[in-house]
Amino acid sequence: MDPVCEIQRVIALYGQLLDDLRLQEWGELFTEDAVWSLPTVSYRGRAAIVAGVGAMEPKESGRVKHIAFTPIIDFDDQHHARAWTDLMALMQSDRGIWSVVAAGRYYDTLEFAHGRWRFSSRICDIEWDGVRFDRKTLRPPPAL
Repeated sequence: MDPVCEIQRVIALYGQLLDDLRLQEWGELFTEDAVWSLPTVSYRGRAAIVAGVGAMEPKESGRVKHIAFTPIIDFDDQHHARAWTDLMALMQSDRGIWSVVAAGRYYDTLEFAHGRWRFSSRICDIEWDGVRFDRKTLRPPPAL
């Protein structure tokens, strides 16, 4: 498979596996020493990411939908890439009504190792607890 398609697949699987609460499989999308961050929360290492992010999810699958839009992907070399993906998260109320609960952008670094692409860093730039990342600290997507 083409590397761009492989990375798009990792980005799509991120939301679908998380929404389905398939956390062990979801964790395999990250390198062992990966970092996952929100503006006020950060986890280092696959096990910590699975435990920390898993604790943020509803106890019942299908109540949240993580939607990723078409990513911009740049390759540093054949084993390292960066991706920028706009996102929305929807949550279903007890009455079955879906609402947007977050919108923002993922800033990703990915590594190709052991035959597959994985996140080595995933920064989720959304407003969290009233805080946002200082965008000056985030590498912007390329213009061309």
